[in-house]
Amino acid sequence: MSTIETNTVKPISGSSTLTLGESGDTVSLGAGVTAGTGLGTTINNNADNRVITGSGTANTLEGESTLTYDGSDLSVGIATPTFSNGNGLHLNSVSDNLRLHLTNTVTGTGSGDGADIAIGSDSALNIIQKENAIMRFYTNSISGMELDSTQRLSFGADAVSTPRLHYPNNDPQFVTKVGSTSSRTAFLFNNPNGTVGDIATSGSSTSYNTSSDYRLKENVSDILDGIDRVKQLQPKRFNFIADETDTLVDGFIAHEVSGVVPEAISGDKDGMAKIYYQEDDEIPEDKKVGDFKEYSTTEIQPQSIDQSKLVPLLTSALQEAITKIETLEAKVAALESA
Repeated sequence: MSTIETNTVKPISGSSTLTLGESGDTVSLGAGVTAGTGLGTTINNNADNRVITGSGTANTLEGESTLTYDGSDLSVGIATPTFSNGNGLHLNSVSDNLRLHLTNTVTGTGSGDGADIAIGSDSALNIIQKENAIMRFYTNSISGMELDSTQRLSFGADAVSTPRLHYPNNDPQFVTKVGSTSSRTAFLFNNPNGTVGDIATSGSSTSYNTSSDYRLKENVSDILDGIDRVKQLQPKRFNFIADETDTLVDGFIAHEVSGVVPEAISGDKDGMAKIYYQEDDEIPEDKKVGDFKEYSTTEIQPQSIDQSKLVPLLTSALQEAITKIETLEAKVAALESA
């Protein structure tokens, strides 16, 4: 076997051909050597530092692990692959079907366009940013989400047209910001019927809006029994059991209001929390994970009240009372002037 030692082998012209070995031969490169661009190139580098560059089809790096790029797919192709370099790139399988798959078609979800990075269904996917760096996610070359080193999460941009939602510190709060004192919608609530409400900000206030357009309503009539129904309400003073300060507040008991203004109450009296099938449960054939299983015997499902829905009734009752007062005042004035 002959050995040729040289630093550079240079073709005479651009159309020259440099041939190393014949079909079936192996061309070995030393540790840290980078393969150039080529078509159908196979490189066997048995050193720890495996690097491949190039484009085309069937560019393959062989060794303890197999890294294959065929022009559209980049994949690691054995049961327990390990590929790493000095910059800290690691692909380690924890199951037989780990893969790094980047194509123009999503293979993990089975539909849609985009890229798919997937691992085995029984494995965890950990994305780790070391030190004090920020992790950012970009769409259309614009940062749409970021997670900083103190675990503060931000969505969107702090701009006039794009509200920003972020977790500012260790207090239990989310903050939305817009770069304008003009009216801006921070949250918009939709369902299949369209927009049903929003939370908007202006210069110094916040509005909590629910849909109220006349074009959404029918069977419209005046409230004629406002005073009678208000008299059925039973305002109470109480403190919540979980409040260690036993601070007294004004309010209502939900089930006592449900017969007067049922739309103000959510939930059922004495309701218990729902339990759903989990992956570890013994699931009947006609059920699946996430289906209703049974009601809890220990955890309640508390009723709640939207006290703003009492306003129309209170307004009607006040108008009725004002009418009665004005009628009485007119009668008293008539008597005094007689």
